[in-house]
Amino acid sequence: MPSPAPAAPGAHPDGQGPTSRFHRFGGRSWSQEIETTTAALRIRVAVIRRRPPPPGATEAEMIAVCAGVEGLLDGALGAARGSDPEYRSLLSWWRGTSVEAAFRRSHRAEAELMRLYTDDEVAAEVLPALARAEVSLHRDDPMRELARQLRDMPPGPVKRAALSKVVQVAHEAADGAHSRIRNFRNVILSATWCIAVLILAFSILVALNPTAVPLCFGPQGQSTVACPTGDGPGQGPAVLDVVVVAMLGLLGGSLAAAVSIRNLRGTETPYDIPIALALLKVPAGALTAVGALIAIRGAFIPGLSALDSQEQILAYALVFGYAQQVLTGFIDRQASQLLSSVPSKDAEQSRPQLPPAPRPTSEEAPGPGAPPTAPSTAPPSASGPPRPQAAGSVLRAFLTRGS
Repeated sequence: MPSPAPAAPGAHPDGQGPTSRFHRFGGRSWSQEIETTTAALRIRVAVIRRRPPPPGATEAEMIAVCAGVEGLLDGALGAARGSDPEYRSLLSWWRGTSVEAAFRRSHRAEAELMRLYTDDEVAAEVLPALARAEVSLHRDDPMRELARQLRDMPPGPVKRAALSKVVQVAHEAADGAHSRIRNFRNVILSATWCIAVLILAFSILVALNPTAVPLCFGPQGQSTVACPTGDGPGQGPAVLDVVVVAMLGLLGGSLAAAVSIRNLRGTETPYDIPIALALLKVPAGALTAVGALIAIRGAFIPGLSALDSQEQILAYALVFGYAQQVLTGFIDRQASQLLSSVPSKDAEQSRPQLPPAPRPTSEEAPGPGAPPTAPSTAPPSASGPPRPQAAGSVLRAFLTRGS
């Protein structure tokens, strides 16, 4: 039996087109997740093609939906492999084009395919869709009410369409949360680089002219002058004063970053928010150390007088470098709130309690053997009897949302 011909250089091993540099190096964990999701959805498409359309759908509709879903899956797989859109190392990482294209296409494919599910498959997907909607959607979003109604809807085309719409809207909300997290990460990294560049430029300028921003202290009534690089009667501002203070601030910020790890939890998002938060603390420590010593020298901080020795200056620089945690702690809490808005399988994530299953009301017909209910003697309300609401009007409004 002849051996198969070797694949062409740059071709994907499964024969689905050329690979990119991004895929040849293994991609990221999110790209592996997309490949797994698309493979599972392709299996569902193959199963659906081999059975008759569900009630309420025609053969032509089934063919069109399956073809559209396969096109979306091809697009998601191309984005995960870095070919469509083309993966450009820094630009794609910053803008998140490949990540968002892959997830949005796979999510839409999943929602559209639910229009062809059987009644049993729809029943199995109701609770996951409800849980996703409760986490992703705003508490005032009317789609949450539609998601809760899915458990009581009778099987049929309306329930399949409603399930598809709920899954679509919940996925869109989760994708929007991912975009906000990416923007938040970019803001943190931009601030980190700006602070680092400013501290570096400031240190160079002050090192070239130490007397411009002196960091030395002369205790009142003493001839000794204390500086970051030494103390003594004839001591004066030196070239390395600001460098020593900035380095101790960096050490304090690094220590705060290491300590803050215990309060951070992992995230399933592909944007590495904990790493960005830790990087921000390092240059922020240098900034607070230099700024605090300048404020002490100018008697701006009440209760802090002139420092007496080199050791005190160094200790204060280290402590103030760690104290940047007071400011960056607000950013840590904002990051935690953003990460909590993304659906996750993490057991530590806070989730809203699902609504309880509906119970029979007193207006329903009593079961066999139940005592007859006495007629109500309450007087009619001033506003008149309640007006019945058309059962299908609200549902049709939900299903046509965004169409």
